Amino acid sequence: MTVAAVREGGVRQRRNRRQDVLEAAVRVFHEKGYVSATIQDVAAEVGVLKGSLYHYIDSKEDLLAWIFEDSAGRFMEMLDEASGLDERPVERLRSFGRSCSLWYLRNIERVAIYATEWKHLTGNRRKNVVTIREAYEQRLAGLIGEVKEAGEAAPDLDVNFATYFIFGALNGLPNWYRRRGPDPAERIADAYAAQIVNTVSGAAGRPRSG
Repeated sequence: MTVAAVREGGVRQRRNRRQDVLEAAVRVFHEKGYVSATIQDVAAEVGVLKGSLYHYIDSKEDLLAWIFEDSAGRFMEMLDEASGLDERPVERLRSFGRSCSLWYLRNIERVAIYATEWKHLTGNRRKNVVTIREAYEQRLAGLIGEVKEAGEAAPDLDVNFATYFIFGALNGLPNWYRRRGPDPAERIADAYAAQIVNTVSGAAGRPRSG
């Protein structure tokens, strides 16, 4: 095996372990709540000594900020993907609505943390997360605004209200969704995407004649 391969394997292993730590923190924080959870709990979930986690973080709060930043990055990727589609604006919004809803459903524990535990962040970590959340909201508002500008929404649509409404619906998924429920995640994601489009488009979302 070459030195380059060894190095590549080492980088991959570190990346995998970093992801392991993140996913372990999600499970522990969701089960115990952020306040009650400890670094030792996360270390035990990963299967390493507590001191090993400090190669990745400085504190428990770092883990919480990390969950927020990683999740927001996923949301931005979905917005980028939807915005890049060669489709009508309303269909780009539908695509984002479905992909985002499906990601929420498949990562419902993380979403529960994202929606409720942010208040435990302090100082620069909190400022950074607030900035990220605002940027995410602005990007979604931009996508909704494109639907309105294309004439596929009511002229009096309040883009900000629609944005807040959609976020409220998505962030409310952990309140009722259960993995063992009767409806598969894909069906729920399709329904949520349709509701998101209806919220923005209404009657204007129907194909226009002429």
